[in-house]
Amino acid sequence: MNAEAIHNVRGALRRLDLRLRLTVDRQRDVMEARARDPFRGLYLTDADVDAILATMTPESVVSTHFSEPLGASWPRFAQLAQAFGLDTLEQEILLITLAPEIDIRYERLYGYLHDDTTRRRPSIDLVARLLAGSLDEEVVVRGALGTGARLLRLGLIVPIEETGTPSTVLARMVRPDDRVVSFLLGSDRIDPRLAGIARLVPSGDASVADGALAVAYGAEVDQLARLVAHPPPGPPQDVPGLRLIYLRGGPGSPRTAIAEAACRQAGRPLLMTDIAALMASDRANDLLPLLLLESCLNDAVLGMHGADRFLAEDTQATTLRRNLRRLLPDHPRPVIMTGEGRWEPSTWIQDAVALSVTIASPGPAARIALWQARLGAHLPQTAIEELGARYRMEPELLDAVASTARALAIRDGRDPPDHRDFRAAARVLAAPPLDGSARRIETRYTLADIVLSPDSTAQLREILARIRHQAIVLERWGFGKKHARQSGVSVLFAGPPGTGKTMAAEVIAGELGLELFRIDLSAVVSKYIGETEKNLEVVFRAADRGDAVLLFDEADALFGKRSEVKDAHDRHANVEIAYLLQRLESYEGLAILTTNLRGNIDEAFLRRLDHILEFPLPEEAERLQIWERALPADVPLGPDIDLPFLARKFKLSGGHIKNIALTGAFLAAAAGSSVGMAHLVRATRREHQKLGKLASERDFEHFFPLLQDE
Repeated sequence: MNAEAIHNVRGALRRLDLRLRLTVDRQRDVMEARARDPFRGLYLTDADVDAILATMTPESVVSTHFSEPLGASWPRFAQLAQAFGLDTLEQEILLITLAPEIDIRYERLYGYLHDDTTRRRPSIDLVARLLAGSLDEEVVVRGALGTGARLLRLGLIVPIEETGTPSTVLARMVRPDDRVVSFLLGSDRIDPRLAGIARLVPSGDASVADGALAVAYGAEVDQLARLVAHPPPGPPQDVPGLRLIYLRGGPGSPRTAIAEAACRQAGRPLLMTDIAALMASDRANDLLPLLLLESCLNDAVLGMHGADRFLAEDTQATTLRRNLRRLLPDHPRPVIMTGEGRWEPSTWIQDAVALSVTIASPGPAARIALWQARLGAHLPQTAIEELGARYRMEPELLDAVASTARALAIRDGRDPPDHRDFRAAARVLAAPPLDGSARRIETRYTLADIVLSPDSTAQLREILARIRHQAIVLERWGFGKKHARQSGVSVLFAGPPGTGKTMAAEVIAGELGLELFRIDLSAVVSKYIGETEKNLEVVFRAADRGDAVLLFDEADALFGKRSEVKDAHDRHANVEIAYLLQRLESYEGLAILTTNLRGNIDEAFLRRLDHILEFPLPEEAERLQIWERALPADVPLGPDIDLPFLARKFKLSGGHIKNIALTGAFLAAAAGSSVGMAHLVRATRREHQKLGKLASERDFEHFFPLLQDE
C-alpha cells in the first residue's frame, strides 16, 4: 500500500469517524441510564474509547465531508462503486465493513459499540445504528444487508462464519471480501484463489496473431468487438439486459483466440476461465462469484472456455448452471462462453441480449497464417506451410509447440530447435484423446520400406499429395467452394491377409507426421441398440479434437452391406450403417478402412470413399524384394541362402514372408549358427502348416532333404 493509497483511504474514512463519534455518544447515554456492570464491555473503558477518538479526524473536519461524494478522495473506491453500480447506502455499508481492514483501531471501537470486544467486525445491527437516523431508515439499512442483498450477491461483502449461531439476524457480522480489500488498497493482481482456473488477458494493441486471425475470421472478430466494446452504464437492473455471447465452433476453430482478439480490438481486458479446471475444484460453486467479482474489478469481459462441460447433464454441471444463472443478472459486464456443442443462450437467460455465434473450423490457409504469426521467427516458410496445412491445431497450442520443440532439441543436445523438433512437438500435441477406444500403433515404416505394385505405390503417393496440398487446391484454387466435403479423406485398403494393408496405413501416418490409432472394435461395438453409434461418436469427436489417422481394421464388422429389413435387428443394423455413412462423410481427418474382401463393404460406402487400393498377393519380383527386406542388415547369413528360389517357389504374402524370416532367425539362434537355407525352409514348412498346406518334395526341390534333418 503506497503513500497515495493511504492518503486516499484516510480521506474516505473521515465521514465514518464522525458517525462513530455520534454513535459512541448515544451508546454512553444508554449505558449511563442503567446500572452498569463493571465488567460490561470487558476491558475497553470509556477512557480507552476517548483516547481512540482523539487520534482520529476532528469532528469539525469530518462534518464537512458529508457534503462530498463518498469516493471523492478515493479514486479506487469511486471506480469500484461505478463498476458495480453501487448506490450511496451500499457505498456507506462497504466503507464501514472495510474500516477494520485498514486501521485496527476500528476493531476496538466496533467491539465497544457491540458491548463485547470479541466482536470486532460490524454486525447488521451496528451498521444500522451507524447509518440510520430513524426507524424507517433502519429498515432500509437492514434490507441492504439482508438475505439476497446485492452487496452479498455480488460478493463484495461476505458473512463471517462464527462458532456459535448468532441469536438473531441482526447479530450476524459481515466483512469485505479479501480481493475487494486488496483492490481498494491498490493491488491489480488476480485473486490467488483463482490460480490455475482463470487468467487475465490485458487490453492493448492488436498482436501479430490477431492480424493472422483476421485473414479468415475478420468479420467474427469485428462483430464480437462491437458487442463487448461499450458495456451498459449503471446498475444492471437499469439496462435492457445482459450481453451473453456463446461462440460455438468445431475442433480446431480458434474460439478463444477470437475472443481475445475481439477484446483487444475493443480495448477491454478479458478474464478467461477454464471451465474444466473450475469444475475439477471441490469449491467450484464458491469460486464462481469470485470470477464475476474479479472481472468487474478489472473492468474485464468474463470469458468461459469449454462450455460443453458446463452444459453437461450431471449433478455438478446442473448446480453450477443454476448458480451462474442466479448471479449473472447482477453482473454488469459482457460474458463470452466458448464450446463445441449447439446451445442457444437466449433460451437460458431470459430478458437478456444473448446470442450464439458459429465459428467455422480454419482451412489450411488460415492455419498457415496462424503458424506464420506465432512461429514464423523460428521456421522457414516451407516448414510453416507444411505444418500449418497438416495440423488442425488451436492457436493457443502453438506456443506449447514452440516450448515442447525446444525441450526436445535440448534433450537431443541441440539448441535452437529445428524443423524436426517442431514436427515432433506438433505430432505429440495434436494427438487426440482416444484412450480406451483405440490403440496407438507405432509408425515404423516409410515409403522406402513397403513393396507394392507400381500402381499401388503411385496411389499411396496420391493420398499423401491430397492431404499435403489441400491449401492450394481447396482454398487458393477455389475447389473448397464447389465441394461440400473438403478436408476429410477416406481410404479403403482391400486384399488378402498379410498383403501390407496395415503397413501401408503406418507408412501414410509416418510420412504425414501423424499418430495412427487402430479402432478397438471390442470397445466400440455393442449388442445394445444405439450404443455402437454412441461409442463411435465418442471416437470421432475425440479424433476431431486433434490430428491423427484412424484405422478401422477388419472394417466389414462396421461397414458391411445393408440387408432387407425383416425384423427389428435388421432395422437397427441398417440405421447403424446409415449413421456411419453420414459420420464418415463429415469427419475432417483421414480415415483408413481395411478389409479382406472388397465385396463385403456396402456400396454406399464405396461411393463416398476418396481412394480404394487393392492389395493383391505379390508377384515373384515383389516377393524377392520382400524377402530381401525381411532379413535385417545385421543378421548373419549363411553362404547357401537362395532368396530367388524362395520367391519363385512359394506364393506367399508379405506378412507370411516376414513370419518365416523371424522364425528362421530363432531356429538359427537356437542352433548357435548364422541363418542358413535349412532354417528358412523349415520355417517355410511351419508357415505352410499354419495355412493347412502340406510340404512336398516338389515344392522344396533340392532343399527338401534339409527338412529330413529336423
